[in-house]
Amino acid sequence: MQFNVSPQAKRNALTFCGLAVLLFALLVFLHLVRDDIPVGITVVLGATSGIFLLLGVGKVIEPPVSLVITEEGIRYLHRRGQWQIRWENIIRYDVPRVNRVLELEDAPFLGFRLYQVEEVLDDISPRLASALLFEQRQLLTMALRHQAPDREDYTPYFDIPDSYISPNGTVYKGLIGVFGKRMEQMRELLGYDLYVSANALDRDIYDFKAHLQKLQTSRGADVT
Repeated sequence: MQFNVSPQAKRNALTFCGLAVLLFALLVFLHLVRDDIPVGITVVLGATSGIFLLLGVGKVIEPPVSLVITEEGIRYLHRRGQWQIRWENIIRYDVPRVNRVLELEDAPFLGFRLYQVEEVLDDISPRLASALLFEQRQLLTMALRHQAPDREDYTPYFDIPDSYISPNGTVYKGLIGVFGKRMEQMRELLGYDLYVSANALDRDIYDFKAHLQKLQTSRGADVT
């Protein structure tokens, strides 16, 4: 069994790039036919073209496959590296929720709670750890705002020491140490160690969770 997931983030990459080119061409055309184009129009068209180009290029450079699911486990692919977890190391996975007044709000991530975080920390590269720390900062802020609103000092969640001692006593230094501490914090706040953005999935997050459960229980069979 092998199931490859193509991320939604890759969609419309060429559309964004095309819009960027069209807006830039329109800007050039306007300046060729008129000498009195207002500065505001130039700024708006130029900035919008640049934003579309950045979005398009960002989508183009994303890997065509974000997750590879096999009989052995799950491998997450990112332009900065990859991590992988065995099925046997997964306690559970679900969509994290935060308290919002009188109701619960879904976070746009799929979370994985692990038996042994060392399996990830021993394998992940500092480059990927750094990228995930940055990309999941918004999730951390969301969790702190709703799960720990009464805390007076959030400094320990953002000013993290570069040394982490895992549950089995292994010491991790540098970016891997910071990432290990962040995993511990996210487990405390949301209940999960690793997170995959909904943008990395190929369908609605709850549909993906149900499909992942189907793949997990059908290991060894040809499931598509």
